[in-house]
Amino acid sequence: MKKHFISLFDSAHLKWTISLFTIAVLLIIISSLVGISDNLPMIAMLLTGIILLFFAVLHPWEKAYNYGILALVCIGILLLEWIGISILAKMHLDKYLSEGIAMGVAFLICVPGILVGIIGAIICGVRKK
Repeated sequence: MKKHFISLFDSAHLKWTISLFTIAVLLIIISSLVGISDNLPMIAMLLTGIILLFFAVLHPWEKAYNYGILALVCIGILLLEWIGISILAKMHLDKYLSEGIAMGVAFLICVPGILVGIIGAIICGVRKK
């Protein structure tokens, strides 16, 4: 893991890391300033920024296997979240459910993680051929 973060700042990866990170931060800030409530273009811009932020950190991965693991981990987190919410709802402990946190984890972390996993696996798989 230590080599991965050091490789982000190698001369071969430095331009990609800085450019992806800058674009991602700009997209996230602009979408947050304009507002994402009932604004589909800004929600898409926010998700695109988060996806680019994932790629800014993960682009040195060269194996489709790593991206597949990322997608599976994010799917697992979504399943655990869904199971936890359904258990709390069946126990009538709805007051302990925070919709904001659940939606934030689901749509701001897991969905972009799954998309990055799928896109990264496809790109690495095509690149190997």
